[in-house]
Parts: sequence; structure tokens; C-alpha cells
Amino acid sequence: MAGGEELTARDIGRMLNAEAARLARVLYPAGTEAGGFWSVGNIHGASGNSLKIRLSGSKQGTWADYAADEGDPAGKGDMLKLVMLTVAEQPTYAAAIQWAKGWLGIESMNGDQLEAHRRRAEAAQRRAEQRRAGEREDKRRQAEGLWLNAAKPLGTPALAYLQGRGIDFGAIGHVPGAIRFRPDVWQAELHRKVPAMCTAFWSIEGQFAAVHLTYLDRLPDGRWTKLQGVESAKKIRSPAYWGAHIPIAKGAQRCPLKDIAPGTPVYVSEGIEDGLTVAMAKPDARIVAAGTLGNIGAMILPPQAGDIIIIGQQDAPGSKADESLEAQVTKQQARGRQDGSNRRVRFLWPDPAFKDFNDQLLGKRIEPKG
Repeated sequence: MAGGEELTARDIGRMLNAEAARLARVLYPAGTEAGGFWSVGNIHGASGNSLKIRLSGSKQGTWADYAADEGDPAGKGDMLKLVMLTVAEQPTYAAAIQWAKGWLGIESMNGDQLEAHRRRAEAAQRRAEQRRAGEREDKRRQAEGLWLNAAKPLGTPALAYLQGRGIDFGAIGHVPGAIRFRPDVWQAELHRKVPAMCTAFWSIEGQFAAVHLTYLDRLPDGRWTKLQGVESAKKIRSPAYWGAHIPIAKGAQRCPLKDIAPGTPVYVSEGIEDGLTVAMAKPDARIVAAGTLGNIGAMILPPQAGDIIIIGQQDAPGSKADESLEAQVTKQQARGRQDGSNRRVRFLWPDPAFKDFNDQLLGKRIEPKG
């Protein structure tokens, strides 16, 4: 061998990802190709298409089994991990690296050949990262354009929808500027455009990050509600939302989040409606929404911020949502240690008879099971 030991696991991973199209066919010869993916039914190669391997593009070599449970360690990864889970002698990265060296022909390469191979893989990785950054920025700009060309909420179905959810903007003191409305947002499941409330995410630096869409529908009696008959009536456009926030209420301090006074507590809701509900009761509070449960842990706050107060929901103990919430608390506690604030993470809970504060406002009790 001519230097294979000098390669790191990262080097091997890059080399395998660069050969994703060839390797996918070796691992799963019965798979099918469509839309830039090589697809099989599961990690064991069953018939189907729930496991998809990216053959090209900015995420070449990454894969995911969309039928796997969330958090399943065998549910996604790169080509080196796929080798580890399928053809390596043992389910370890050391065994996967050994198999990969043989498959890539590294053992027979001289020093110059090995270095050239490694440089090609590194260059491919850099190009992929550049493409990924470009795609990310394109999606952010598209989301920004959608929001900028939306109407401010006064007199629109977005305002009617929120008022139908019991939101009294007189109690809050204003309608959040992040909330807008468009009558013509594409809904992929229905394959047509529908009305939508369009709400902006902002980064802590003050840059537009993403748009949160709540698809709307008008009932026969004229009321506006969330779109029914689809898997989800909500969607976030642009991956840049991760770590960003939706401004719900500035409270007593009319300034951007990054400029709040030292020690100011920040209330964080998952959803927009819940944040607005709490803002009605606490008009002086600084309130933001995360858009997703996972983004609560990722959200970036200024180091001078005081405690984080999570606006909780009554999820079943031991459920995925309950476990995820615990993980978000741990992440924010770690962030507090990293930025030196050592802020606490506290909770504001609705009455136990209601899933969340907006349901409590509407008198919509949790239905007993059985």
C-alpha cells in the first residue's frame, strides 16, 4: 500500500460521495433512478422507493430513508455510513473505511495517485458546498420576494383568520409587521395556488431569513380557517430559518431583538397563534415564534437577553414532541453557557385541560381518550 493510512475518515467519505452514482448501483443493483436519486425500499435493498440516494448536485452522496422513524440512526447519512450499514464486515466506521479503501483501489495507488484522488474529492466537495450555499441563498431570496410582494394584513383574510382564532390586536397594541397576506401561493399537494398568511423570519443580524406560510381557506359561512384536506397547512420556505425568529411582539422595547436591554426575558412560542395569544395577556413582553419545535433549540438570541421562557404545549409524556422539547431545552442551556449569559430556560404552561394557549383562549379542551 502507498499511503492509505494517511487518509482520514473525512477523506474517505468525500471520495465515496464523489462516486455516489457508481456506488449506489453496487450496493443496490435492483434500485431505480429518477429525479437525480437512486431509490430502494429500505437499507436492506427491499423493493420500493422510500430510501433515496442523491446521485449529483450540492448534496451528492447523502441519503435518507423517508419511512424510518425520526431519530433512527440508520435513517440518513452519507455514503460511508451507508457502507458501514450494508457491506462492511462489521457495523463500525473502521470496517467501513477498510471496505472503502479496497473498493476505491486505494491500496494499489502510489503516493502521487493517492494525492490526486484526494484532491479531486476535496475539489468536488468544495464545488458541492458552493452549490449548496448558492441554492440556499436563491431560496432565501425567493422567499423574501414572496413576502415583500405580499399585502400588509389589515383588511385581508390573514387578519380575518387570526381574529377568528380569537386574537385581539387591540389588546396587543399593533399587528406584527412580519405578518402579510397573498392570495396566490403555490400549494404542492393541491397543485394549485391558494391564499396564505405569509410571516417573515429574521436573523439576529436583522436579515430576512425565510417565510412561514399558513395556507388558508374560506368556509361557506365566510370565516377564514387553515386549509383542510392536506398533510400540513403550514410550510416554511428557505432553509435559512434555522436559528432565526418570527417577531411577534416587541413589548415595552420598540427595538430589534439584538438591541434589547440586558436581562430582558424572551418568550418563545412554537406557533404564531400561540405567541399572539400570550401577547394579548402580556403586552409588555418580548415574544418571538420559532415556527417549528426544533428551531426553539436552534434559535439565536443576543447574549444580553435574560431568561428564555418557552410557551409550552401539553404534549403526551414520552411522545416525540415531548422528547424533542427536552432536547431543545438542553440546546438552549448549552447556548447560554457558550455566550456567557448562563440564562435559564423556563416555561409558561396553559391550563392542563388545553393543549396550548390558543386552544385555551378559544375554550377548546383536550378531548379525553377512549
